[in-house]
Amino acid sequence: MSKQNFITVTLLVSALAFNPLTAAELNTNATSSQRQTNSVSTSIASVLHNRGLDEDAAYELSKDLIDNDDMFEEMLSNLLNHYPNIKHEEILEQLSTLALYRQSVDLASYDHLVNLVSKIHSRVLTGHELNKLQAVSKLNQIVTV
Repeated sequence: MSKQNFITVTLLVSALAFNPLTAAELNTNATSSQRQTNSVSTSIASVLHNRGLDEDAAYELSKDLIDNDDMFEEMLSNLLNHYPNIKHEEILEQLSTLALYRQSVDLASYDHLVNLVSKIHSRVLTGHELNKLQAVSKLNQIVTV
């Protein structure tokens, strides 16, 4: 009988000891799943976090950069579809830099697009590239309406 009591007490103590740990783990998982809903801002936050920024601070900076995540994602998609010389990761790197320095970005603005792409390529853009960016700007202006 003492073996059975010992096992019962051991199980009870272990359940009481590990219950707060699992509850805390579930709480952090719920918080991180809420942050996974916005893909562009989450990706920017991930880049900032990988650069060494605190996860919460990175998330706040990325949310400050992007007002409407759905609209921003559509404008970013327009840029990637109509300007194939640029990669998604390159854009995210540059956007994370803008977020870090608390600068604004407007993908419907031709000037902002030229600035973004020229910083990524680190060179002056050709006339053909500028024409593509002007078309992207016009498409993105339609999205904002």
